[in-house]
Amino acid sequence: MRGIKDRIWEQLPNVKMPTLGKNIDIPVYVIHNSADPEDYFFIFDFEQFVERSRSGMFVRPRLKVWAGRNDFGRSAFARQFRESFAAEFDAARQALAAGGGKKNGWFSWSLGKELLGGALSGFVANLVLLVAMSAGKLVWSALPLPGFLREKSDGEKLENSIAETQGKVDQALAGMKVTLHRELYEHARKFGPVSQRDMDCDAWPLPDFVAQHLNNGTSTSWW
Repeated sequence: MRGIKDRIWEQLPNVKMPTLGKNIDIPVYVIHNSADPEDYFFIFDFEQFVERSRSGMFVRPRLKVWAGRNDFGRSAFARQFRESFAAEFDAARQALAAGGGKKNGWFSWSLGKELLGGALSGFVANLVLLVAMSAGKLVWSALPLPGFLREKSDGEKLENSIAETQGKVDQALAGMKVTLHRELYEHARKFGPVSQRDMDCDAWPLPDFVAQHLNNGTSTSWW
């Protein structure tokens, strides 16, 4: 019986790393639901990222994270951020496909996801996050690409490589800068006192779609 590695290499004989284009910011808004600093959800602004991808560009994304408070634990934040980002990235991919348009850029770079189902779910989103946190200095040779892009690997090695990539994403996210936005601070302050440390008093007002969804309670993307 043919194994996972055989099916991958039959379908993906010539995987190439994309050439990255101009920088595109992906604003992310951390919305708190209660007085508990660990109770929050995310709103991802994928609009420009999706539009550039529609044009076929592999843009170089940059994360800009806004919050109303910054006293939450970073390990749990990193995992939740990664999982929410991956879910919304896949939702955008599916919406583009359902709309009849051609998936381009990052949304067409599946790396065999359809072959393995959940085994590679979110892997491309993890690569996007690694690029986004590199501040434009990343080179492909530094990426912890899974074994099947470097050499033929069995299923166990493949899973270990994916876990390694997730670990590097979580480590980078845990150290990522989070900036307080005055309007998000005022929203968080409704539930109790919070610190104003690291607030950007000159930040632009929240986009309308963010202000309208402050009480949704669940993570989502806007594009």
